[in-house]
Amino acid sequence: MVGFLFGVAPSAIKQPSSVVFCMREVFLMHSRINDSSGCDASVSEQESRAAIDFQLLVGEAFKNLDNLGPEFTRDAEKLLFLRKRLEEGRFHLAVLGQFKRGKSTLLNAFLGEALLPTSVVPLTAIPTFLQYGPEVMVRVSYHDGRPPKEFSGKSQDMVGILEGFVTEEGNPENRLGVLQVDIFHPAPILGHGVVLIDTPGIGSTFRHNTEATLNFLPQCDAALFVVSADPPLTEVEAEFLSEVQSRVARLFFIFNKVDYLNGNEMDEAVSFFKKVLTEKMGDTDDHPIFCVSARRGLEARLSDNPHLWTGSGLHEVETHLVCFLVSEKANALREALGHKVRDVLEDVVLRLKLGIRSLKMPIEDLEERLGVFAHEINNAERQRIAAQDLLAGDRRRTLERLEQEAASLRQRSSEHLERVVDASFSAMKDGELSEDAILEALAEEVTSFFQASADEVSGGFGSHVTEALRPHQQRADELIELIRKAAAELFDIPYHAPESSEAFEMKRRPYWVLRKRVPTLPIVVPEEALDRLLPAALRVNRLRKRLARQIDTLVRHNVENLRWATLQNLNDAFRRFGLALDQRFQETIAATHGAIQAAYVKRKEHAEAIAEDVLIFEEAAAELSKISSEIQK
Repeated sequence: MVGFLFGVAPSAIKQPSSVVFCMREVFLMHSRINDSSGCDASVSEQESRAAIDFQLLVGEAFKNLDNLGPEFTRDAEKLLFLRKRLEEGRFHLAVLGQFKRGKSTLLNAFLGEALLPTSVVPLTAIPTFLQYGPEVMVRVSYHDGRPPKEFSGKSQDMVGILEGFVTEEGNPENRLGVLQVDIFHPAPILGHGVVLIDTPGIGSTFRHNTEATLNFLPQCDAALFVVSADPPLTEVEAEFLSEVQSRVARLFFIFNKVDYLNGNEMDEAVSFFKKVLTEKMGDTDDHPIFCVSARRGLEARLSDNPHLWTGSGLHEVETHLVCFLVSEKANALREALGHKVRDVLEDVVLRLKLGIRSLKMPIEDLEERLGVFAHEINNAERQRIAAQDLLAGDRRRTLERLEQEAASLRQRSSEHLERVVDASFSAMKDGELSEDAILEALAEEVTSFFQASADEVSGGFGSHVTEALRPHQQRADELIELIRKAAAELFDIPYHAPESSEAFEMKRRPYWVLRKRVPTLPIVVPEEALDRLLPAALRVNRLRKRLARQIDTLVRHNVENLRWATLQNLNDAFRRFGLALDQRFQETIAATHGAIQAAYVKRKEHAEAIAEDVLIFEEAAAELSKISSEIQK
């Protein structure tokens, strides 16, 4: 059971394949990157060596823990889990751009086949993730928690399936409630750990596509911004770019469709594009521009023509992604996981040193110190209960704030949708009133307005929960420190404080009700037919009343969807936080007090084995301390 808490089966601990780390595979992976993409050899060698060194150090630490017995099984599982995190690291790269700039063709070129829809019909506001898989497969996930649907087969069959989910023609206004689409594909670039994310095109008639793309960007590690020479940069793209650069850490530009330009025309277009970028972004040296022909790149892959692939400019893009982006991601991930590995090792070293001191000191002295430590644990337990009461109070106040936010959002959304109705009436002549057209306008605004509101609420409560939980985290750290420090001081041992983790995460996503059939009293003649028999003033008045009821229904349903999703996220955040703190508290007691108690029992029952155990613990503590220092370099 313990193993599954960390994502690793307990049986994996004893499997030889888990003990012996695959250094050869790590080296071959980086060699394939070097051979296939032309990366600089020194960079590839440096990355390979860093990965191998990290794996070797973790492997050595694991072997030491494995030799120490079942008391350290959970620590070994943690190391395996962290190693797995490093191996499965993925770099999320969004592909952005205005509608019809060639984003889908570019992605198809990387895949080597025309899999993504490239029709004149815009995509819906659904992100599509392209990641590695041995065979082509499509997985569709839904907003309402329905089990995902999976489709596999020939690529040509997948094209029609995708069109039914990610285009406005096949899935207008996302009426199927699709959350995201994952495409698994054996394309070489995906095998290097890059996840390509196809986003809806900006600047189409569907304004919510742009909003959805912006709201999605913080989840991405970098973005490819696709433009082309017809024209080089529109006003819509320039405005979008200003929003993008504040939401994504690293940005690269693809200047597509250069095959339609001669040499002078391309130079002029690229110069103009660079000038606009400088005006919008200032220094652009950190944002490379790649001139490509996605169309020729796709032709090259379909015809297996390496010369045409190089001439299309996409070879340079692929090389840059593999050599630079993946390496950067690996370094950052390895550094973060290195901190966690050191925390595990330092905790083990503390317990080993507690065991050593307990085995060496006179038993009367040990019994006295055990009594003092038990008193410290009881004191910490009282503080833990008080801390949980304070946490419950902050949770209650946060939920009260949510209700206030929901009431405010009801007011703002009603006023916003009423302005949409007023604007629709102003744009229509009395004789051309169209209730369906106004309802369509409302449906489009519902998506963009509430998606933006969800982003605002999520970000706002994320910051609020972080601030609310920070003192609780500090209080918990102090409790953990109190126990560890008490043990360390009683037995003259240095201690190491573990790191903290973030608490709030928007896991549940709301879905938006775009149109509701408002119930009316049963009548013989339909309201729309009756309206045509009435004078214009009465007809407008009746229509406004129906639209007012529609707005009221939309607001109630959508605000409740957002309120409920946020409520569940908040409850989850506080619950997970509270459980995590309790777990850390109990683990610390079990680790420190347990190490001392185990030594005490051994002193009472197995006095003859003490010298051998002390030697084993001392050697293990010295080796693990050395490994921890090496990982820190």
